[in-house]
Amino acid sequence: MITIPELLWDRLLDEFARIVLPVERVAYLDGLRIGADGVVTTVTIPDADLHPGYYDVSAAAMSQAGQHFRQHGLTRLAQVHTHGGPGCGHSLRDDSAAYSQANGSVSIVLPDHATTRPLPTDGAVHVRRQNGWVLLGPPDAKAAVRLVPSLLDYRSPQWTQSTIDIQVTSTDGWSRWIKRLLPPWSSRSRQK
Repeated sequence: MITIPELLWDRLLDEFARIVLPVERVAYLDGLRIGADGVVTTVTIPDADLHPGYYDVSAAAMSQAGQHFRQHGLTRLAQVHTHGGPGCGHSLRDDSAAYSQANGSVSIVLPDHATTRPLPTDGAVHVRRQNGWVLLGPPDAKAAVRLVPSLLDYRSPQWTQSTIDIQVTSTDGWSRWIKRLLPPWSSRSRQK
């Protein structure tokens, strides 16, 4: 299973959205492998040639997109690329140009150039097997790739109570309260 923090998935979609032309986009999900599972820590965007129906990542660009592995102890966990319409099947070109042909490699294909901000399983999850790339069905795709929250905020009050029982309900109030506690001093930038 590959675990992807939501903030990283959102960042990947943000980067895909920066490209306004109707071309395929590509990125890699890199991270830490723990046994058969992986945890994504990094989104890597290669210097690819993007076209309406395909993309090309040269050998030099692929090397550049992996130069951080040793330094940070990371490995490539999956590739993500888009198709222009609703279809997310692997073409023969997708099969042959994938980042890896090793068994267990994962390729996620997103529809409509990811303009609808899809989840990984809203497209298609392909896994490399002995006999080639295999499209996973929905239950297997959800077992292979999952998103996890990046931030859980359980704070309940919308105000902060100070140690002297003053409720602060706005940032202006907070600033005024802090200024009362701190001794005044002049800024060096205002001194002549």
